[in-house]
Amino acid sequence: MNRAFKISSLFLIHFLIIFCGVQSASDLIQDTCKKIAATEVEVNFNFCVQSLGSDPHSHEVDLGGLGLIAVKLLQANITGTIEYTKQLLKQKLDPRLLKRLSFCWRLYAPFEGKDVIPFYKAKDYSSVAGFAGVFGDNEVLCDSQLTQKKGMVPPLTKRNAEIFQLSAIVVDIMHFLGWRA
Repeated sequence: MNRAFKISSLFLIHFLIIFCGVQSASDLIQDTCKKIAATEVEVNFNFCVQSLGSDPHSHEVDLGGLGLIAVKLLQANITGTIEYTKQLLKQKLDPRLLKRLSFCWRLYAPFEGKDVIPFYKAKDYSSVAGFAGVFGDNEVLCDSQLTQKKGMVPPLTKRNAEIFQLSAIVVDIMHFLGWRA
């Protein structure tokens, strides 16, 4: 009986430690997103929480781990947007739309294949924030070109909005990690 009590007590303590760790990681995501959404009006709190929480390891990491997750999400979205833009440019679309998509492609092309994770791992948060900020600005420029013509349905608006928000999330996390502009 005494041994069974010790085993069940150890199991309970182990469970509580794991549960509290998961809860505090979840709190970290919530707290981080609250801070970001409070300073960045363009960042939707729910988008931030869902994005950072989408990684299966996000509930096991500290702020540095959240930063890496955010950088990976941004890079994946940039890659997806670049590939999608290439596909659109190959289609037979309205020449006005193709012209605007070409403008977007010229903005995106310098970022194709860029990997900022080595900069992040080296704690070069300035370079990471610079990359995120410039690409986020490019998304705004692209979107403004695509929405300029009335009656034209911009094919990149949702992607642009997500990348813009992810860019802001990355920049803010770089600030939280110690980067100063």
